[in-house]
Amino acid sequence: MNLTQKVAISLAVVVAVALATTAVLVERWAGDAYRGYIVSARQGQMQQLAAQIALVYDQTRDWRTVQDWLNNASTETGSGNAPQGRGRMHGSSGAGPWRDAAYILVDPVDGSPLAGNAPDATGALATGAPVMLDGAEVARLVLVGDTNGLGPNEQALLSQVRRSIALSAIVSALFALALGAVLMTNILQPLKKIEAGVAAVARGDLSARVVDDSRRDELGRLAANFNSMASSLQEQEQLRRRLVSDLAHELRTPLSVIQGNLQALLDGVYPLSMDELQTVYDETDLLVRLVHDLHELAQAEAGRLPLSLQHIQAHSALQHMANLFRPIAGQRGVSLVVLPAPEGLTTLADPDRLHQILHNLIGNALRHTPAGGSVTLSAKRLTDGIVRISVADSGPGILAQDLPHVFERFYQSGDRHDRQDSYTAGAGLGLAIVKALVEAHRGSVGIQSDPGRGATFWFDLPNGA
Repeated sequence: MNLTQKVAISLAVVVAVALATTAVLVERWAGDAYRGYIVSARQGQMQQLAAQIALVYDQTRDWRTVQDWLNNASTETGSGNAPQGRGRMHGSSGAGPWRDAAYILVDPVDGSPLAGNAPDATGALATGAPVMLDGAEVARLVLVGDTNGLGPNEQALLSQVRRSIALSAIVSALFALALGAVLMTNILQPLKKIEAGVAAVARGDLSARVVDDSRRDELGRLAANFNSMASSLQEQEQLRRRLVSDLAHELRTPLSVIQGNLQALLDGVYPLSMDELQTVYDETDLLVRLVHDLHELAQAEAGRLPLSLQHIQAHSALQHMANLFRPIAGQRGVSLVVLPAPEGLTTLADPDRLHQILHNLIGNALRHTPAGGSVTLSAKRLTDGIVRISVADSGPGILAQDLPHVFERFYQSGDRHDRQDSYTAGAGLGLAIVKALVEAHRGSVGIQSDPGRGATFWFDLPNGA
């Protein structure tokens, strides 16, 4: 049973139960209200009859006269023979409404029968309408039997009311089902679209989208979230495929060099010398660094990179890295400068990871700075209490179309295989690792560059003060 069938059955059951409950309650209320009305009307008629009986009794003070009048009134359809005058209810039909009823007049003191067509009336003193004459109760008129029962005409009217209620319930049920069908269609159609989209994604079609821009309710937001999820999955899949392709490319070259050199050594083409072994070792070292960088990057991006945060003097950290890179910078004819930092400027970072960040940024700057150029290291405090560390070079800069990609894996603006020394032969992961490590410190990283004017890489870390 699918969702549509379940919703339809549930809706039908709810409508049926609601209407049945409503019909029962309304029918019961209508029946009780109608019976109450009839009883009230009968009580009023009893009081009218009691007033007429008082007028008849007042003429003769003889209950036999009253009995004769009652007998005559019960066989007539007119107004009876009650005299006109004091207490007369004009328009009354005399005893007409009680022609078929069992009634009795009893003494208000001892309950003995005085007149009527019923043999007796148990509990007569407690019920009925008093017959009053000159302010005193001379008798009590009692209706004997089921005073709450309905006559044939009354039963027919009540049956008609019940049929009307049943017809109204049926019409209401049909209307409710029709409205429910419209609402169900309005709800289930978007769900079917989302279901189709989920099925397409499950089959591997990450381009599947749910088009339902007109809705502004929960289903519309669900469709929008699904589209966002599908887009993210598609992007991640593209990144994964590109990563695999780039990684295969990065591994293929050093492995080919290692294999070729080893094969040449085995075939005797190359003599077994330290130079040949050094070539194989350099390529092997490149593979090791590549695997290590990938491991570091994966840990950082997954948030599993352990950090030992400490308060670090910004200027001291920059000076230490400058001293480390000065021999390499001297070999390349590049000056390495550390600008003075504000006194007491500290940052909260992991020393090893900060060393790795600066190592990658300074190394990248030296690779792209020609002889005679300079690389400048600086640190400053921002207005929001953040410490910004910058690495600026005087190299050729970065093209505008390349700027959005410089922190991506394996991105390189040039061909690394054209570089001449092992230091510059990076794997295209350095800047990606920088970004991941900075973000692991809950910081941010960026770049400013104009072609021909060099590039400045910066990253922000929390203030250690």
